[in-house]
Amino acid sequence: MEKTDKKLPEVCFFGIYDTSYSRNRLLNRAFEENGYRVVQCRVNPREHHGVSKYFLLVREYSRIRKHSFDLVIVAFPGHTVVWLARLLFGRAIVFDAFVSLYDSNVFDRKLYAAAGVRGRLDWLRDYASARIADVVLLDTTPHSEYFVRTFGLPREKFLAVPVGSDERIFHPQDTSLPEECIVHFHGTFIPLHGVPYIIEAAHLLAEEPLRFRIVGGGQEYARIRKEADRLGLSNVDFVDSVPLERLPGLIASAQICLGIFGDTTKAARVVPNKVFECMAMGKPIITEDSPAIRELFATDVPPLVLVPPADAAALAAAVRRLLHEPAQLRQLGEAAAAFFKAHLTTRIIVADLLKGLPATAWRTGSGGYTG
Repeated sequence: MEKTDKKLPEVCFFGIYDTSYSRNRLLNRAFEENGYRVVQCRVNPREHHGVSKYFLLVREYSRIRKHSFDLVIVAFPGHTVVWLARLLFGRAIVFDAFVSLYDSNVFDRKLYAAAGVRGRLDWLRDYASARIADVVLLDTTPHSEYFVRTFGLPREKFLAVPVGSDERIFHPQDTSLPEECIVHFHGTFIPLHGVPYIIEAAHLLAEEPLRFRIVGGGQEYARIRKEADRLGLSNVDFVDSVPLERLPGLIASAQICLGIFGDTTKAARVVPNKVFECMAMGKPIITEDSPAIRELFATDVPPLVLVPPADAAALAAAVRRLLHEPAQLRQLGEAAAAFFKAHLTTRIIVADLLKGLPATAWRTGSGGYTG
């Protein structure tokens, strides 16, 4: 008997987005791992600017318009093209908002005022894109609650999809650790990261046999370097941003890894990439206690050390305690890796997403996930 290949379900990722950005890269791969054919309909934002990119996106749509997609997902950042997806595809648009532009730019990074033109425009982009979409994806339930409160949108419209990590890149490694304890942080120095509190904690731990390694650059970098110089810190190494493939080696060489410690309202609503990456590598992690981190572990005891936000003394105390308890360091790392493997791989995250999507998200078949 002649064999026939079963047609794979198809998902279209649509928009003006970077395929190398972790959120987009992981979702694309995870859909493939869950048996979907992924079709890209996109324009590269690094190559095309202004109004022309919208016309180019319409041209890309004409190339794939005959496909019968099960799902259409407007990829992050898609706030300015959800309307176009609705116009081209019609019903059943899933929008991966991921974060609020208004909250990120106005209240977290404080780039401009809420009442200014740019602040009002961000508010409108958040509101209109979430209103137009049939389903909106965010990284946590607290983030969804923010959209409900701020934009007056129905709660059932939102679905939380954790950030996750690429376990092909970030996984436990057999690495000889240096005798001196390394406390590792990597990030982009935005306010929610709370790097000033890491610097202050390093100052409080100046007499301990350890070094803080801070990798990256960004918004607050210059100010933080100046503060480190003022304090005369000799136990902090600043390392420039590194390519993604080098990051696991740096994480693997550390005894303790750090998450976020900022006191912005957004910090309480997110669990950043770095926490997932360090969990995937089986590393002991200290990060701030928040509704978002508690939600991630539900009824399980978090395999992390949680400290109050914006509290350098509490962070320093946690580092000092772990420094002198190697058995707990090992237990925390093993527990973090086990939890990640059981609940947070990319395949599991998207499998949970597919099960949680309402009928309004589906374009073909019975109107729901049957996998």
